[in-house]
Amino acid sequence: MMAGHSTLWVDDPHLSYLIAGNLVNAVGDPDLQRIRRHIMDILDQLDCHNDQMEIIRAGGCAEGFRMRGTDVDQMHVDKRTKVVAEVPRNLGTDMAVVRLLKTSDVPPGYVKLAVQTPHTPVAHIRESTHRVGGGYYLSSEEFVRWFHKLNPNGVLHGPCVMERHEQGPDHDRAFCLEFKEWPVYANEWVERKRSYGWPSRGLIEKIKSQGCHLMAIGSKKLTENFISNDLENNKWIQDPFQWRLSFSLAEKQLIYSFNNTQFLTYGIFKLLNQEVFSQDSIVSDCICSYFLKSALFWTIEETPSDYWKPERLVFCVDICFQRLLEWTRNGICPNFFIRENNMFMGKVEEWQLEYTSWKLFELYSEGWRCLLRCHSVIHFKKALEDARNKIRPNSFPTSNPEEDFKCLRSSVRDRTQVEGNVDAVLFSEILSRRPKSPSLDLLELELRNSLKLEVQRRVDTFDLEILRLRRFQTLRQLALIYLNMSLTKHTTRKKYTYIRKAFCYLHLSRFSDICKGNLTLATAYYCLGRFDSALKYIKKYDDILKEDLGYIHTHLRHGVVYQTPMYCSNFCGRGLSSLDKMSLAVSYDFEVHRPLPLIPNEIALEIVMMRKTESSLFILPGLYSVFLKILCYTNKSNLKMVEELSMKLKEFLHCSKKEDIYMNYIMLAVAFVKLGNYDKALQYYCLAHVHKRRLVMCNRGCPEWQTRTSVLFYIAQMLQSLMPI
Repeated sequence: MMAGHSTLWVDDPHLSYLIAGNLVNAVGDPDLQRIRRHIMDILDQLDCHNDQMEIIRAGGCAEGFRMRGTDVDQMHVDKRTKVVAEVPRNLGTDMAVVRLLKTSDVPPGYVKLAVQTPHTPVAHIRESTHRVGGGYYLSSEEFVRWFHKLNPNGVLHGPCVMERHEQGPDHDRAFCLEFKEWPVYANEWVERKRSYGWPSRGLIEKIKSQGCHLMAIGSKKLTENFISNDLENNKWIQDPFQWRLSFSLAEKQLIYSFNNTQFLTYGIFKLLNQEVFSQDSIVSDCICSYFLKSALFWTIEETPSDYWKPERLVFCVDICFQRLLEWTRNGICPNFFIRENNMFMGKVEEWQLEYTSWKLFELYSEGWRCLLRCHSVIHFKKALEDARNKIRPNSFPTSNPEEDFKCLRSSVRDRTQVEGNVDAVLFSEILSRRPKSPSLDLLELELRNSLKLEVQRRVDTFDLEILRLRRFQTLRQLALIYLNMSLTKHTTRKKYTYIRKAFCYLHLSRFSDICKGNLTLATAYYCLGRFDSALKYIKKYDDILKEDLGYIHTHLRHGVVYQTPMYCSNFCGRGLSSLDKMSLAVSYDFEVHRPLPLIPNEIALEIVMMRKTESSLFILPGLYSVFLKILCYTNKSNLKMVEELSMKLKEFLHCSKKEDIYMNYIMLAVAFVKLGNYDKALQYYCLAHVHKRRLVMCNRGCPEWQTRTSVLFYIAQMLQSLMPI
């Protein structure tokens, strides 16, 4: 089948622009994804790798995607194990050495590793080594299990250990080895004749110089007692001594070279995979995101660059879809780097491929409208339906219902909107990489790396702003650690040294946003009993909001970014730096870390009750600002202000999201305890508990509810912590 033969895949420029515009929210703007990748690459340089393990980002997030369900993959590269093609003369004593072996029983794309140092001091290599025949071999199964033992709460699947995260997506950690040379088994990719110049010669040489990695997973085959009509009980078995060649770094470089149309095409197939293919269990077993990526690589390499233009997006999706159909029909899915490696082998059976081919053809037969099956484009689908209903025999611009898309206009963004979107990406991405368990040594090392990078390298203005914005976040975390340390020091001199250092960092980081900096500083002053100083910094936050110039707010709980309509008109197109914008118009949720709890005692139980040490509590800044003022005015014996502010707390109930309501009720309960109205306080605590339980029933992974306490005990503890003795 050739592209263009199906009239349902309309190669129309207007339709291509229309689809691209309607997919921006679901897939992402390619230009913004490029900026997001660049920010992540800069932050990677601040990571503190040691001589034993290097961490490399991979997967959809590393490629720039932030679609719902996008995976966060990390390759943990063992630096104490040297992979060689030939045995070196000097094996050394402090490292492990393994040699690549390719035997007749190993399929393309896989190797075995002969251990040259079976008695190495490297524990995970020594304990994963087995004597087979006359030699020692490294077991991929034992290798990944060894790392799984270090994190027994993780879920072992394939070569990865998956860690579930309360905030954000789960993380897949793949423990692997590095081969610094290009494997001879992939030389065909380097020498391949390419008619259309992609990838370029320079990119090929760069990829070749990076070598590859070895993933701890072997090839699979069906059990020997395979019965073709007993599909339920057939099982794939894995060779425990095989390792898969991985070209993740090469794939990342290839995707970085994509133009906008190529990136959007990739995003469309990822969206189809997540929202359409996944609805059928057999299809989802056969088709994975990596196969779709491979289909795109092959298609770009074998087609002219003129195909990959914005006005031909529909055509590009068409030809990639056809390749996918051809693969499932023929039962061959060639790896892009080792074409002899049929990736369907060891993953799917013939009957599954036949079924998948039929289902994909059904989908393809719908033409470009198959994209409307994705629930992320439901508004586009509704707009098309409305346009079709208005088409009449003599209507303009079309009288053909099949051309309903011609009645819709593609959106055009002005320069201020583009700048506003870039700002939203920058300010949200700066906080996307946070240490799970921040330590003083880790943060101080990141701070030194940041300063070293700024001083020793020539960085452009944008990179400089990335480093400085990130530095503000690091300073705030350091301040929290120093405040925590001041509580554990016995000598008064040492205690106040840490407090002074903490407040110095808090004052510096206050300009990194309009709320977290001011409210963190206000909380610190409140906890020290300096209520006037606390009110001073709360007022700085309130004054900015009163100006009503607009802002960008990042909900840290879900990673959702919200931009008010006034932001672009007041802060974009005016030559302001990112640092200026951040100090005037950037807002985040107020976050309290379980290990470093800077929070008033009145609601500290919310943190104490969290079972997991890495948990965080998120509070809307406007809500927390009012509550903190209530506490300050209570201590200043201004109960009239407490009453007025309590009414404001009530108003938040009407605009709070369901995950924030329970905290609103707790704050109201505290306020009425301060006013001496204990009956009302008890009522609000009961409502808080009810809403908290509802939240947990809808989301079992909810971090706010990590307790075994009963309803009455929970409320009694709350009241006991607040009532005067």
